Amino acid sequence: MPESESSSPRATPLQEKHVAAGGRMVDFAGWLLPIQYESMLGEHRHCREATSLFDTSHMGQFLIAGPTAAEELSRALTQNAEILPVGRGKYGFLLNDAGGVIDDTILFRLGRDEFLFVVNAGPADGDADVMRQRLSKAKLTIQGGWGKLDVQGPTSRAALAPLVEADLGALPYFGCCRTRIHGRRGIVARSGYTGELGYEVFLPAEDLPALWDELVKNPDVKPAGLGARDSLRLEMAYPLYGHELSLQINPIEADLGRYVDPFGPYVGAEALRKVAQACLTRKLAALKSSQRRPFRTHDKIVAEGKEIGEISSGAFSPSLEAAVGMGFLPAGFADISTELIVKTARAEIPVTVVEKPFYKNGTCRKKQ
Repeated sequence: MPESESSSPRATPLQEKHVAAGGRMVDFAGWLLPIQYESMLGEHRHCREATSLFDTSHMGQFLIAGPTAAEELSRALTQNAEILPVGRGKYGFLLNDAGGVIDDTILFRLGRDEFLFVVNAGPADGDADVMRQRLSKAKLTIQGGWGKLDVQGPTSRAALAPLVEADLGALPYFGCCRTRIHGRRGIVARSGYTGELGYEVFLPAEDLPALWDELVKNPDVKPAGLGARDSLRLEMAYPLYGHELSLQINPIEADLGRYVDPFGPYVGAEALRKVAQACLTRKLAALKSSQRRPFRTHDKIVAEGKEIGEISSGAFSPSLEAAVGMGFLPAGFADISTELIVKTARAEIPVTVVEKPFYKNGTCRKKQ
């Protein structure tokens, strides 16, 4: 089918800023985003040492409100919205009846009857359709015309705090609030996808470029692209939808069972109860090599000369200076210290099953 105008990737509110900063743009989930500016390696290391800016305006933002919102959300999602305090967020899943992951999501409670639901870009339209089917009285509104900027790194609080009316030092991990940001009304949450202290800033699209300009005046702050974002999340063994999570993968197999209560009232809970009560046939494991040569998605994992699985995500770890990755293994091969082989197109790389995360010095839970 010939490409149509509607199939062209969408631009974020920060498109001009990326181009001006030398960003190399790519199509990611239907959005035009920078994969890197100067160097993925340098951007990764800068985020671990100072502050990086990530444009995440491609992610879906839904507002869900009404007196029945908490009760209905607790049936629609794995997050128990009824016990979620105002001003806090929770990671969880939108599941199908079989327990497969439609999307991994974050639910923030902004008020007694108001929630912000953040979803991945690729499944966002489908997520909205599913949520409309599952919500009967609560109102779902797509927060269109807004963008999102992730401010991540050990010095992110110092960089962002002068521009935010709320006291960022008092905001706990996965805390959130409505506040004025650079003089504009928005939402700030203390969370992110890097393992470092950081904040997600939600603002109307027209207000986001001015915030970007103000932040990059700080010599500690530099933009970072999708490449660094991916290597940072992989060092933390965070899942990527379509790799470690999908309709064919449930949270327990993905080693994320701590985020779900199999006895909850939500769609998919019955299927997860059966999984929890049975012996797992496969499990997501973290694999580390002593070599620098990276392995990639779909490379085969071998034990005793036989293929037993494949890599779901793999890359060179700048922080560890070694190849790391994740992959689904038969349960008997997923024990810590198990030695395996990853077959790439050019080499066979010895790997060892290790504990998650790979990188253990992240500052995301840092206290004031």
